[in-house]
Amino acid sequence: MFSSDSGSNWHPIPNKRFAAIIVGQSIDKYRTYAEDLVIKSKLPEALHTDFINHYGIFYQSYEQLLNSLTASHGKGVSFQTDTVEARKNWRDYLLNGRILLDFLGLQCNKTLGLNQDIGGLNKKKFSLLLATLEKQGASDKHYLEIKSKLESLREDAVRFIGFRDREKVAGDTIAEFPSIDDEFGVVMGGVIRLDACNYDMIEFIKDSYEVIFKIILILLAI
Repeated sequence: MFSSDSGSNWHPIPNKRFAAIIVGQSIDKYRTYAEDLVIKSKLPEALHTDFINHYGIFYQSYEQLLNSLTASHGKGVSFQTDTVEARKNWRDYLLNGRILLDFLGLQCNKTLGLNQDIGGLNKKKFSLLLATLEKQGASDKHYLEIKSKLESLREDAVRFIGFRDREKVAGDTIAEFPSIDDEFGVVMGGVIRLDACNYDMIEFIKDSYEVIFKIILILLAI
């Protein structure tokens, strides 16, 4: 279902049949909001359905993850003693967010009017996007404004992508907590430790969702 390449070259490629089944089971509210967003965007109409599907699945996985954590244990949940369901929802949240970010990266040249194809977003492609905006900003300051907005979100976006990309390591299962090294953080007592700062698990999930939502608005030129 996914590429076996390692490192920054890896991008999730959703199984279309499986994605269609998931979307078909989604509650209407997840798709309705995405429809409102895409109508305001500069995304070509032929790609509207793809965005609605990707966003709907991501939004659903976000709510399912929060519900699975808050319903059983409340704030400060410990993944070491959590359920397989909660861990699966964590992985789904990261994967579906990753797929959505890749989709946005692949289409942002159309929505932002860029002279450069960017490709699926990862650390390297995010840098390419910023460099492209900088270059085009020499003749149109509007691109510099977009670059400034994205730069403020870059660190959190790359961190989120890093979490997801390190979970593709062979041997990981949904019964194990994702493999995370010192660069991206460790989890102790339900608190994520990232860059010497402690994050409550639920706070981190909410914050990362907000960052991705802001990127959506920017890259769809809403």
